[in-house]
Amino acid sequence: MEQALNNTAIAEQLKSGYESKAFTDRVMQTQVTRLIEGSGFGGFVGFFMAIIWVTLLWNKLPHIVLSVWLGFMTLLFLVRTIITYSRVYDPGRQRAYVYIARRWYLVAVLITGAGWGITSTLMFPYDRLEQVVLAFILAGVAASGVTLSHVAWVYSGFVGLALVPLMVRLFYIGGEVYYALSAMTGLFMLVMILAVYRMYLASSGALRLEYANQALIDDLTQAGVKLENMNKELTDEIEHVKRMENELKLAKEKAEEMSRAKGEFLANMSHEIRTPMNGVIGTLQLLSDTRLEPTQKDYVETACKSANSLLAILNDILDLSKIEAGKLNIELIPLDVREIVDEIVTPHSMTAEEKAIRIYADIDPGLPAVLMGDPTRIRQVLANLVSNALKFTEKGHVLVRVKVVARDNDTVDVRMEVEDTGIGIEAHVKNELFNEFTQADGSTTRKYGGTGLGLAIVKQLVEMMHGEFGVDSTPGLGSTFWFQIPLDISAEQTLPASTDDVQSLPAKLDGHVLLVEDNPINQMIAQKMLEKIGLESTVASDGQQALDRLAQGAFDAVLMDCQMPVMDGFEATRRIKEQDVSLKLPIIAMTANVMEGDRDKCIEAGMNDYIGKPVIEAELKKVLLRWLN
Repeated sequence: MEQALNNTAIAEQLKSGYESKAFTDRVMQTQVTRLIEGSGFGGFVGFFMAIIWVTLLWNKLPHIVLSVWLGFMTLLFLVRTIITYSRVYDPGRQRAYVYIARRWYLVAVLITGAGWGITSTLMFPYDRLEQVVLAFILAGVAASGVTLSHVAWVYSGFVGLALVPLMVRLFYIGGEVYYALSAMTGLFMLVMILAVYRMYLASSGALRLEYANQALIDDLTQAGVKLENMNKELTDEIEHVKRMENELKLAKEKAEEMSRAKGEFLANMSHEIRTPMNGVIGTLQLLSDTRLEPTQKDYVETACKSANSLLAILNDILDLSKIEAGKLNIELIPLDVREIVDEIVTPHSMTAEEKAIRIYADIDPGLPAVLMGDPTRIRQVLANLVSNALKFTEKGHVLVRVKVVARDNDTVDVRMEVEDTGIGIEAHVKNELFNEFTQADGSTTRKYGGTGLGLAIVKQLVEMMHGEFGVDSTPGLGSTFWFQIPLDISAEQTLPASTDDVQSLPAKLDGHVLLVEDNPINQMIAQKMLEKIGLESTVASDGQQALDRLAQGAFDAVLMDCQMPVMDGFEATRRIKEQDVSLKLPIIAMTANVMEGDRDKCIEAGMNDYIGKPVIEAELKKVLLRWLN
């Protein structure tokens, strides 16, 4: 009985120790150490951006100002680099200077943020294009600073010092455009800080749980030794172990709940990020169609690539979230594997040509013409593998090989391989490739970039299609990524004709569209796109205004946002349908809600079609063509 009481006392001590100051300090020291070890890449990015900015303004500002500022940023970069790679911060040294090095590193990070803030006060350009470049540079610096997420207040200070001066400067200039840019900068800063804060809480919670489990394991080991000498108290000890198992079960349930919360968070963040992204990508689309000088055209193309890269990362994160939440469904529709391969190889040929690499396909002639599967997911898997192969190959070739492995009357096992002559993969990192946010080259000086999400998503997609995924590689000679999936053989011999060919679309449409959108920037972008494709438009800022506009005049279609003040798009749609059951007016959802089920929710509310944001002009034209025929 005395021993049982002692064990209970130990459990209580562990519970209290979980929240103790010493425990909290240990977690914080670990977080600071991770920040220093992981933020080297962000430091390199910031230093590279500083060089770009000075180069851009070298003939616009006094050289002494630019030289002093660049020298100051270089000094901070060197301080951080020396502390990181000399490992003077390593807690294993048990020296007083370890804590001094950590403090100076954090101070250097904050001063670096202030240094970027100076660009918006003392070095703010008058040229609007250069202002856009500065905004993109500061946004890139803020995004690369996510490596500081292990200590939330450090990241918040860094981003605040870098972006608040820009936000204030834009607001001080005045005018609708600059007010909007100032608000977008503030929203971007808030979104990044909130995202990092959630990451920080998750990371700290995981560390606390890890240390608590370590203490718990140590306690169980000691209890096991004592149990060998205490047969008379065996029953009490078993009950003690059961209590511990229940605690671990509760911890597991809590972790699952955190995973669900993460999915909801990503869905909300997707909506909030896509709204300004619609303005960015839409503006760049419109700007690219104007008369531009070659240099300006290069800048716009660079901005488009950066925006599309950001959108691709967002889509990858959403796909991963859908998979984890079990909300990503695999379709079963007719597909042509040859057509899919051609759609992948053709657009990548330009990239291959620029690198003097040959890209080609080798397809088994015994492959059936039409199979049943999910063409979107197969295309996503192949596109990711081909893109990776081109990224890591400097010379030689990239081969997409498709062959039939097994076949019966109803199904066929198809093996698809992407072979390259690139850098190859070390054997000890092959198993880590398919982990989230993991790459073969995980150092801070990564040459090839990327988020490390692609292969993790690809592997899970293949498994959802009941297939296998793997890689064969020899360092220095190349790699072959492969997946094998079973597909049903379709009774049809040819695919139904597609109506989505952009070349078949008429040059102009005709009609009057009611645009229901509460965001002024998105209003402007949508109106310009509608004007380009030949349509007149009238704007309503909420659902109630839409009802009023419809009562005053006739329209050929309605583009309806979903989340709006006063009356949202779902309620407005229901009201419109209730007013006249026989009304043939098409209502098309145009929304940043792009998670699984959002399209069905719009259709259930009475909408006729759906467009996700950011809106692409060609896609908008195709959808409107269906309803303005």
